[in-house]
Amino acid sequence: MRFCFLTSQSGVVYPLSLVFFLSALTLLSHMVMLYTIEYQTYDSLENVHRNATIQLLMEIRQNKIPK
Repeated sequence: MRFCFLTSQSGVVYPLSLVFFLSALTLLSHMVMLYTIEYQTYDSLENVHRNATIQLLMEIRQNKIPK
């Protein structure tokens, strides 16, 4: 019988713990990936906003925009 170790309680612990740790690792890596994507999005939006503000201030300094 291939799965005779699953009939005892001590034999069931190893596969269940393996499934638990693999699912926890998958969930953790998914959360890290989502956080990384969110961080990169907000960082790029902040860079665009900063560059637009600098450009606007330079145009105001050169009096291209009427007051």
